[in-house]
Amino acid sequence: MTQRPENIHSHYHAHVYFGPETVAQARALCQQAGELFKVTVGRVHEREVGPHPHWSCQLAFDSVEFERLIPWLEQHREGLDVFVHGVTGDDLADHTTHATWLGNASVLKLEMFRR
Repeated sequence: MTQRPENIHSHYHAHVYFGPETVAQARALCQQAGELFKVTVGRVHEREVGPHPHWSCQLAFDSVEFERLIPWLEQHREGLDVFVHGVTGDDLADHTTHATWLGNASVLKLEMFRR
């Protein structure tokens, strides 16, 4: 079973995953999150970036916003998968041990963290 997000870190990233057919939906979701919550909305990447195996947009937020944002994302993601992880300074652990999901989990490209 996929691990659900828990509020145990001080800072987080949520990466909204999408593809060509859902890019408008993802843009709208991320824009609305930026308007409703104290989050930093990153660029909408219409290509794979870093360890992410899908197109994505990053939302950066703290533990206070976690309690409001995560339930909202769960309710409004409408089938989009969202990768949520703590930001601890250990990139490998953040993308493995601290990795949780809303929706389906994907296999990340972790080689970049294992140098």
